[in-house]
Amino acid sequence: MYSLDEYNKLENKYGFYSSWAIWNKDNQKDTSLIKDSLEEIHSKYVFLALNISAPLTKVWSNFHGGKHDRKLVQACNHSHFRGSYITDIFKGIEDPDSSALKNIPEEIIIQNVSFFEEEMRDIKVNKDTVFIILGTKTSILSKYFNRYFRKNYTDNKVINYYHYSYYGITDDDWVRGLLKISSLI
Repeated sequence: MYSLDEYNKLENKYGFYSSWAIWNKDNQKDTSLIKDSLEEIHSKYVFLALNISAPLTKVWSNFHGGKHDRKLVQACNHSHFRGSYITDIFKGIEDPDSSALKNIPEEIIIQNVSFFEEEMRDIKVNKDTVFIILGTKTSILSKYFNRYFRKNYTDNKVINYYHYSYYGITDDDWVRGLLKISSLI
């Protein structure tokens, strides 16, 4: 779906914000596999999270090696989600506590909406792309997405599912639940 030149542009522009749902089974922090798997990366599914919890030091390392990322690995690495794009809607806001983002200034929201729209164009989102919000319908993420970010994607299917750090269910139940929902797409 992406040429090497397109991929390099995406890596330079979004590599410290986002990633792709491809993991090295022996070392989940190793993101070199992504560049070696260009034929697998796509924008058929785009997973959305709220913001980064800590700064990244390596490209595509978001969602690769964090405390709960294992759930994404289990659900995506060997399913039709493999190669999907994963990103945060708010860039440059580092905070592990999502409740700290309840009152983001309008100016920051507008900047991030603009950046998000550019990002979605660059990864070639189309009307068939499915957005998977890693948060329930009442989550802060869903509220921001629906109020500000969704306006150009009203024709796209949006699925809400528990964030992968949610403690209310086991890892296996989280993975099974996401895969069950995906079978309905």
